[in-house]
Amino acid sequence: MIHFVAADLHPVICEARTLQCRILLVKDRGVYMLSEKGEIENGRRSIIAWAVECNPDTVPFDDWWERARAEFGGDDCAEYLDHNDAVFERVIDEGFDLQIEADAGYLYINAVAPRP
Repeated sequence: MIHFVAADLHPVICEARTLQCRILLVKDRGVYMLSEKGEIENGRRSIIAWAVECNPDTVPFDDWWERARAEFGGDDCAEYLDHNDAVFERVIDEGFDLQIEADAGYLYINAVAPRP
């Protein structure tokens, strides 16, 4: 299971809603969420929410790589999510974080109370 913090997700969700586009959950060099469309700065998206456990800027390579591989498999991937999904409402309206788990056939996204 991986964890996204509400404060990091809030700008991603707002950008996707403003631009009327989907939210992407991406696993490549780490695990992160971003809007399908969005501002690009220096060749990179300016608004990104990293999974706490899979952020290559804060977690050692072997740790985030193994965690991402264990959760999502060895290949890079992206899942497209509807910005109007109720789980994102809980992030915006109630400040809930997200926990994400995956198995061979499903992606489980749950709103959870923020960690202390």
